[in-house]
Amino acid sequence: MTANPPLKLATIEAPQLSGNVRLFGGVMQTEVTSQEDERQSVFHGKSARPMYLAFVDILGFGDRVKRGFDEVLKVYDDVLHSAEILKGMREEVIVRVYSDAFLLSCERLGPLVGVIQGLHMQTLSHDCLIRGGIGYGEHIEAADDNNLYVVSQALVKAVDVEKSIKYPCVAFHPEIVIPQEWWKTNVHPIYRGVLCFEGIKLVNPFNRYWFQSSMTRVAMAKRETPEHKEKHDWFLRLYEAVASGQLLVP
Repeated sequence: MTANPPLKLATIEAPQLSGNVRLFGGVMQTEVTSQEDERQSVFHGKSARPMYLAFVDILGFGDRVKRGFDEVLKVYDDVLHSAEILKGMREEVIVRVYSDAFLLSCERLGPLVGVIQGLHMQTLSHDCLIRGGIGYGEHIEAADDNNLYVVSQALVKAVDVEKSIKYPCVAFHPEIVIPQEWWKTNVHPIYRGVLCFEGIKLVNPFNRYWFQSSMTRVAMAKRETPEHKEKHDWFLRLYEAVASGQLLVP
């Protein structure tokens, strides 16, 4: 009988691995430590919470920059001063300004609506109309020296609303439940914080101290910028509806 040749075992050199190496059931596994594993989340120590958030921008701001840079700098400075005034209206409402946009957030809807009403008045006093949306949902944010980090359902919904509406108003996302007592029909619409006009639930841009003047300024803007006639006409229709005492409820 011919003897079988001796069995030769191949020797395989294991690659050099960084990190801790363990052997489990004859299978070599490695634990590789990396900078990614050790990185701390930007939201460390923060918790998401439900929030109402409004995203509002100034209509026609870019066009005004093109027409007269120096003039718009003065207007912009005045608007920023107005934003500082708004911050003092309701301490629980956080107001931030990014170029020609405002980001307002609050855990309660009532104070947020009040500050947006003030924003309407302050911006229109400088001949600026605003448009925006209000959303509600989970929200988390953190900041360092140079950056603000935000992950927010409320912001996404607010931006969706702002993109969808054509007219100068701040409208509510359809998921937001507005308290029924805010729609009292025995109260003149000028005294209510919310209105429903042409199918849009929106923050009332008027108040008893800022009514006739708002109409006058928008009528003047309509003559000066006929390219925005549709937006101005809508605002003036809303003014007439409020002035005539229409119910303006859903």
